[in-house]
Parts: sequence; structure tokens; C-alpha cells
Amino acid sequence: MALKLSDLKTTAHNDWCPGCVTGETLVVSNPSVKQIQDVKPGDRVLTAAGEFKPVGAKIRHHYSGPMYSVRVKSFGEIKATPEHPFVAVQRTEGRHRHNIEFVEQKVEASDLKVGDYLVFPVMQAVVDTESFNIAHVRRAKDTRSRPLPRVVPLSVDFLRLAGYYIAEGSSHKRALIYSFDKGETEYISDVSALMESLFGLHGRLDAKEGSNGVDLVFNSSYLSELFESIFGASAEEKHIPHNFMLLPIEKQSALLSGIWRGDGDFRKFRARYTTTSVVLAEQVKMLLLRQGIIPIMQTEAAHDNHMTAYRLYVSYWRDYNRLAEIVGAKSRRVKARDKRSSVLRNGRAYLPVSQIKTFQFDGQVYDLTMDDTAHTFVTSVTASGNCGDFGILNAVQMALAEMNVDPSRTVVVSGVGCSSKVPHFIKTYGVHTLHGRSLPFATGIKLANPNLEVIDVGGDGDGMGIGAGHFVNSGRRNLDMLYIIHDNEVYGLTKGQAAPTMKLGMKTKSLPLPNVNQGINPLMLAIASGYTFVARGYSYDVRHLKDLIIKGIRHNGFAFLDVLQPCPTYNDVQTKEYWAGEGNLDAAGKPQPRTYKLEETGYDGIVHNPDEQEMEKKVQQAVLKSFEFGDHTPIGVFYQNEFVTTYEGRLASRMPSYKTNPPADQEIARADGTPLANIDKLLEDMRV
Repeated sequence: MALKLSDLKTTAHNDWCPGCVTGETLVVSNPSVKQIQDVKPGDRVLTAAGEFKPVGAKIRHHYSGPMYSVRVKSFGEIKATPEHPFVAVQRTEGRHRHNIEFVEQKVEASDLKVGDYLVFPVMQAVVDTESFNIAHVRRAKDTRSRPLPRVVPLSVDFLRLAGYYIAEGSSHKRALIYSFDKGETEYISDVSALMESLFGLHGRLDAKEGSNGVDLVFNSSYLSELFESIFGASAEEKHIPHNFMLLPIEKQSALLSGIWRGDGDFRKFRARYTTTSVVLAEQVKMLLLRQGIIPIMQTEAAHDNHMTAYRLYVSYWRDYNRLAEIVGAKSRRVKARDKRSSVLRNGRAYLPVSQIKTFQFDGQVYDLTMDDTAHTFVTSVTASGNCGDFGILNAVQMALAEMNVDPSRTVVVSGVGCSSKVPHFIKTYGVHTLHGRSLPFATGIKLANPNLEVIDVGGDGDGMGIGAGHFVNSGRRNLDMLYIIHDNEVYGLTKGQAAPTMKLGMKTKSLPLPNVNQGINPLMLAIASGYTFVARGYSYDVRHLKDLIIKGIRHNGFAFLDVLQPCPTYNDVQTKEYWAGEGNLDAAGKPQPRTYKLEETGYDGIVHNPDEQEMEKKVQQAVLKSFEFGDHTPIGVFYQNEFVTTYEGRLASRMPSYKTNPPADQEIARADGTPLANIDKLLEDMRV
């Protein structure tokens, strides 16, 4: 039976990473919005690229300390821990002038300033749908409901009718009802004409006693059930189907027209829309953004007999007039001094920070990590980033799933550090060991049971610092295992001290002075120590990293994989943006990624025959290549030698029984618990 990625995920939660938001934070998901505390792995959420990607894991932990409340123009407030990174743009032109250039970067909540911009992406995908099928069973006793067409065109007429229903419609037993004010004769006539042309249905007007309202009623149990299932029943449940959110903006204009005519209005200086559905409010915001309109979002708390109301305002004259054109309302007079506070360009809304406050918090906080290469998610206010540790975790899970490993024959071992929580998140056997001592544990496990798949995971400080001696001696043994190092050049768990891999002279935000020590070259050290597979990956290139992990597991010998892993909390130099090419421009001024794949350059690090000259040539080549770092950093397989006998193979040659009867398979006691081993001679020899 094929192994699924979900089969390798545990219910364990991250309990150390501080960069999180509060549980009520709304996340833009597919097909709705939901609080982050309700998001589940596998849910698809919007990323900063304006695309929907699956959630790899939800991280939750208890946090006690200062919390930042960041309010931005137009979209409201978000609460985050000090280290939580937002996708932001620093203000360069003064508070009363917009930036000329908008350079996006990850900025922690504690480093934001009033006037900086937070970034909100506009959905990019456009998927047109021409029609949809209706499947309904004719009821013998339902003589009043006219049969519906089997295929309904997803035209501007249908979308405008859908908008009317989302705003003013309801279903009651065998009837579809639209509720209007008596004075809205234009809209009543429009709905009547649309229902007749699309479905051949004629409605009747029922006046509401004691009010100025009127119901436009259509007898159709089939259409009533259809609209309720697609768009929701009660006002607080109303929503737009996700495929409607992807339609071309010309069709979405018709949808917006019906929605705003039903629940919106136009006043002298601003247009207003009100709904009791938080999902619908956020969806209408997304539709407006695609039309080039930035609305102002406000929430009115429930009071007396009124439910919580979500309001969208459009006041900037260009936005107002664009909306008026869509809805068919009268435009406003142009005012040259009417300046919008936010900026919309290149598929991004740049929203100025208007207020930053801090307060004490004690409770659960949350973060998400994304599958694939996406490492951002979008809340109702802005796009947020997360930690690269989880890109490596996802790659390991993806590799094991693709290889269809037996979880009961797999062991993940780790030491101490952010990286070393990995065994908690993978549904295999796991051992969380001592700082720097994971390799001796992994060695013992593999020697006791050579049939197990053993993967050791640790940080650069864990493996290259306190564990450096074990790293060297494990390499020369050449066991058939994989060792993965999360290399972010800092001790992330203990607040960002310089790790052994940090380069001389490098200064991060947590260091008072530049690093005074030379940095270890882990690839060169691995080659010198005898590792027979040496590679480097990048945590934000998850699929490439997954392929390297598979190669390392399949290698017959000790494989070492060094993974470049940006730490957004403490390493503010080698960030995701740094590796993506920020500040590394070509002749045309275009950012050039600082990583490149060895296999795409013709580099061959594989030893193809056991000739000593061949081996020496490949070793020298790999060592030289390992010194390339910075603006041109290679990732991929540097060295691979399948001709060196493994440690298990050497033991089997001396003790033939080791292969067929390893220690883990040997009985050490009878069924009643009586030990089979006789240590009398040992005790006698030790007697003093």
C-alpha cells in the first residue's frame, strides 16, 4: 500500500518557535477564511505570491510575554509575537509621501515602524468556467416546481443574479425568495427578468406587513436547494464559491454588481457594504482588490438584537467611481486632493502601518508552515512568513512517502536545538537525545539493527560544535545512514549566538560585534572525515531538497546533507530574500538567486570506478567546489562514492553471523524473563 504524506505527520506541536499570531487571526483559505486555530494540515491557503498552496503543519505553543498589536490602514489589526515576520516594505519617503520603490522583505513585528507598509497580495489565478451542470431528481408530488435546465451558463447574467441572492436571497421550503425595499423597483425588475431568461420562472410580489419591504417569490424547490447549497442559507453563512473567486474580472464585476445592489449603498462621499458573514466580507474584499479597489474594513460588534456586522467602505474617488461604474450608480466629482492612503500596484496592496501597541499576553499562539516551496501565508490583514526549519521537515516527510518506507522500520534521531524537534513531527520511531550526541545514538541503533533506516537530524551548533568529534569519527566508520544538518549559522534556540559555521566577520542582529572566529566548512570536513556522500540543499527549495534526501537514503554508506536554512528570527543577513537574490543584481538590474544547482552545470561528483586516481580527482573537485559561497553558492551532490565498504559490511566479513543474526534479533532472556547471558566470568574478572 502506497504511503501518503499524511501517514508520516504526527499530532505534536512546536513548543519553541516564538514567531506566531493569536488564535483568532483570520487566514485566507480555499474556499473561505478561517481562524488560524481552526486551520488543518492539507488546507489550501493564500500565499504572498497570490496563489493557494497546502499547509504542511500548524504550529501551536503557549506563549507568555509582550505581544504587538499592529494596525494598518484599510484592513485593520493583527496581533503577533515580537519575532513574527511580516512581508513588509520600509518607508523611505517620509510619512506623508508614498515610496517610489517598494522593496519587500521580512520584517519582525518588533522592528516595524509607523508608516512602513504591510503587503497584501491580490489573487493571481484566473480560471474561466463557461457553465455548470445541475443534477436534480424530479419529485412526483412537487407539481409547482418547474424542471431546471441541465446546464446553466456561468454568464454575467447568472453571476449578477447570484450576487442578488448572496445579498438579499433566502430559501424557504419550496420557494426561492429575494427581499427588497418597495422603492428598489429597478432591482426587482432585473431579478424578475433574469429568473425568467435563465430558468423560465415567474415570480410574485408579497408585501411585508408593517414594513417597507417586499418579497419576490419564485416557486422552485430545486432552485431553492441549489442556491442554498452553493451560496449558503442564512445571512451569516453566505459565501461565494471558490471557483467564482477565480473567474475573469469582467464576470466578477457582474457578481459584485448584484451583491452591492442588494446590501450596499452609495452616499455623497463613500460607498458602503454590510454583511453578517465574515467569510463573505473577506471575499468581497478580494473581489474589489482584483478590480483595483482598496476597501476599508470595519467590524461592528454585536449589540442588542443585532449580530456582528462586517462593513466595507470605498471612499477614495477613483475607487468610488470604479465601483459606481460596476454597480451602475452615479459617479463622484473628481477631487485632485483626494489621495488614497494605500498603494495598489503590480498585484500587491501596500498598506501603511498606522499604529503599533504592545501589551502582555499569556495564552496559545499559532503559526503555519507550508508544503511545496511556499513559505508565507496571508491573513485578513497582511502576508506573514515562517521558519525554514519546516521546509526541511516537509522534505524529509515527502522523501519517506515517495520511497514508501515502512515507518515501523525507520528511526529518526536528533540532538538538541530548533532542528532537533524533528522526531516529534514524523510518525516513525524517534529518539531525541543529548546535545551533540545524536550520532553515537544513531550509530548504536544502526549497529544493533542494520535493517533499520536511520536518519540523524541536527543543527550546525549541535553537529559542528559540541558534536564535532562524533561527526569526524562517524564519517570514518561509513555506516549506511543519513545525517542532515540545519545550517543557519546561529544558535537559534538560545537567542542567536554565532554557530561554528558562521563566517569570520559576519554580524547578525543578535551579535554586538562581528563574529571573531573562522567558520567551519562542513562539506570539506565531511569529505576529509570519510563521508561517502556529501551534498548541500536549500530549505526553501523543498522539492530539490527532497530529491537529495532520497539520494542520501539510497546511498550505500554514510551520507551527509548540509542544508542552508534561513533563520528569520536571528540571522537577518542570510535571509530568504538574500538567497533569492536581493542585492545581487545582473547587468539589467534583475536580482539573481545566490544558489545554483550543480547538476544543471554539468558538474559530476560521482565516483564511477574504484580507481584511486578517480577517487582522488573527485575528492579534490568537491573540496574546491565547497569553497564557493555567497553570491554563487552551489547546491546538489558534491561527492558520492559507492565503492567504500560500509561499517556493517566490515563487521559481517569478520563475523558472518552479524548479517543474519544482528544483536537486535538475538534473544537475551527466556519467556519467563530469565536472562540467557552468563556474566559470571565477567564479574569474576572484575573482582577486586
